[in-house]
Amino acid sequence: MIRRIFFSFAIAFALVACQSSETSIEETNKDMPEPIPTAVETSGKLVALVDNSISSYYIFKGQPRGFEYELLRWFCKEHDLTLEVRVMPHFEDVLDSLLAGVGDIGAANLTVTTERSERFNFTPYVLRNRQVLVQRQPPEDAGLSRREKEKMLVTDALDLNNKRVHVHESSAFYKRLQNIAEENAIQIEIESVPNDIDTEELIELVSKGKIDFTVIDENRGKLLARLYPELHFETPLSLSQSISWATRKESDSLHSLLSEWIERQRYSNKFAVIYRKYFHPSRTTVAGMQSSFNLAKGGKLSLFDDIFKREAERYGFDWRFLAAVSFQESKFNPQAESSFGARGLMQLMPATAERFGVNGNEVFIPERNVNAGTAFLRYLYNYWERKLEDQSDINKFVLASYNAGLGHVIDARKLAAKFELNDEKWEGNVSDMLLKKSIPKYYNDPVVKHGYCRGREPVQYVTNVMEYFTQYVLLSPGLSEDLISSVQNDFSGVSR
Repeated sequence: MIRRIFFSFAIAFALVACQSSETSIEETNKDMPEPIPTAVETSGKLVALVDNSISSYYIFKGQPRGFEYELLRWFCKEHDLTLEVRVMPHFEDVLDSLLAGVGDIGAANLTVTTERSERFNFTPYVLRNRQVLVQRQPPEDAGLSRREKEKMLVTDALDLNNKRVHVHESSAFYKRLQNIAEENAIQIEIESVPNDIDTEELIELVSKGKIDFTVIDENRGKLLARLYPELHFETPLSLSQSISWATRKESDSLHSLLSEWIERQRYSNKFAVIYRKYFHPSRTTVAGMQSSFNLAKGGKLSLFDDIFKREAERYGFDWRFLAAVSFQESKFNPQAESSFGARGLMQLMPATAERFGVNGNEVFIPERNVNAGTAFLRYLYNYWERKLEDQSDINKFVLASYNAGLGHVIDARKLAAKFELNDEKWEGNVSDMLLKKSIPKYYNDPVVKHGYCRGREPVQYVTNVMEYFTQYVLLSPGLSEDLISSVQNDFSGVSR
């Protein structure tokens, strides 16, 4: 029976390198950014508190996405910062956690209100939005005229008299409904919903007829209207309101830097592209986004999670690590085949697959491919477990070996020792030597046995897989408070 290896790492935060995915779009303003605020400069990172939603942050086809998430990455790239995303379990936790110092910025589709402004500084608006009512459309097969259908809908906020509306008590929607009732002397039954029911779930409840009304921001409503044609998202409940980012009152320098950046970029071409990407996508794209979002909400990362879990249990890995490797290798495509002949979910070369019991006819079968790929990872793990006294970076050695071949990583370790680097540490040590194995001086060195290696690829591979892994753990359920409180800000602990 395989001995299980436990590390303290059970990460609940997402550490994401700030590199925009819109690399084909030129920056619209090349001016040098202003000096970074002292507190952020000291740590070299910006900690953003977000919620798990289509507009803020979610996982789409294995990768982090979200309108505000992409803006944050853009901001960080301009200011040479690392973005650390912390997803709050519930929307109302965002501002409370910000006040408690858990993060530097709240970026969760936050509506600016007078009450909130007394507690926080808000940037200039990222978006302007209205609150709209969500209700069911009259049935299409009822033979009703357009006028008859309109009469069945609530088309004015005053028509909510004696109606019940379900919203979160901590949301700006709740306060707005109270104001409508008080200002117009009408009775609105405002039903507070539990914290563990998010906005998208409320939309689903309206769709299924479980509740009659809820409220959503207009931008998100337009997005979801493509998925729920049976729902009506057009009755306004407010004038335009600002959706902004929040900082603590004492974070004046960070607030100023964010504010200047938003004012400078809000009307840029790149901002418009990101906005259209999230709020004006095709119906097919929206359906895919919602599908991935729903998978993530249930702790599912792909259609192959059960396979990952079974093989992870067999070989002693965290199943989300196997998912991260598979996404990096094939984007969860079981029929993927590289130009070099690697095949299937975990992109196995035929010889490697056969070595671990999978023949050429089976390599595209997800169960068989993941079985062989995980067995190979375990073989590599066992090797490095014997060789490394300091095993805090063992998983990075394993990943580099999986991608580039064990021999090249052994060579890089020997080079690190020769050039007086720490041959048991990855970043800045063995990884640097692997990068240099594309230079004749290094790949011709007498200690090198496996020659030239295009080292940039395995080094980036390690970074990518570990980043995906942190994202996947972040969105998976079952993390206890003890584990969350013991999170370490590194990439150790993939094997259990």
